[in-house]
Amino acid sequence: MVGIQVLEALDGLQWLRTGEEVAKRFSISQPTVTRYCLKALQVFELELERRDGEWELNGDQTLLLMERRVHQMARLEGLSQLRLEATYWNATTYCSALPSEWLLGQSNIVGVARNLRLLREYVIDCWVAGLPDIPQSDDPDLGAVVLTEMPVFFTCPPEHPILKRESINYCDIAEFPTLALPTGAYPLVEQSLSALGLWNDGVMMTRYRRDSWEGRSEAELVIGYATPLSMLVSGGNLCRLPLSLPFRSGDALVTRRELLSHPLFESLLDCLNTRIASLSLEVDEVNHACVL
Repeated sequence: MVGIQVLEALDGLQWLRTGEEVAKRFSISQPTVTRYCLKALQVFELELERRDGEWELNGDQTLLLMERRVHQMARLEGLSQLRLEATYWNATTYCSALPSEWLLGQSNIVGVARNLRLLREYVIDCWVAGLPDIPQSDDPDLGAVVLTEMPVFFTCPPEHPILKRESINYCDIAEFPTLALPTGAYPLVEQSLSALGLWNDGVMMTRYRRDSWEGRSEAELVIGYATPLSMLVSGGNLCRLPLSLPFRSGDALVTRRELLSHPLFESLLDCLNTRIASLSLEVDEVNHACVL
């Protein structure tokens, strides 16, 4: 019903958040982004509304979802680039050099809900997600391939009083505010930490900003969390505490089940696994989950 670039503009705005980013990623002008979005909205009889900093659609999206599925098939046939979303810690480590068929997003969406919705609604094609909050094995629509495994540990600023203690346990951690994202952002992580009396100082953030996460814990008594990869890319002056969290983290490549055996998905997986194999030799505790 609409051309590839017309729907790219509308989907891109929901994925990338701003017309400037859509114009940059899809090599069109910002006025063209606006014009194409208006055309798509008219065709599908929808309205676009900004809510909590994100563009959301109002109206019956049945026809739009059918059209998006057709456009995903077109991307799989090479008529346009496939779309990959990631996290800030893997975007700059092993997702930075992708096969030409793939386009990487901003990698700053916080939480799992929006990424899952973008996948289910055919806006994006793959997502490098953080463990343990990935789709369950019985999810009828989405499947996941684990890429890496690594520990999660506590961090604090260099002058934090907890560093003066000879030993540290979870009760010691619970005496201080611990950094937490909005309720429901990472349900399994939140559930695990809440059971220990942690995850108690929330940050209202839907797109990752270093100054609202690591930067905040550097300047306060807040205790944060990190993995070897997030510490590698976030910079700053945080100290690692000698106590790990009660679950393993890592990354997984998530996509729709019908794409798991597609050659373009397999080529992306091969590329990421090759990069991770090299990275795991350089960064301690990053374990490559796939043997090449």
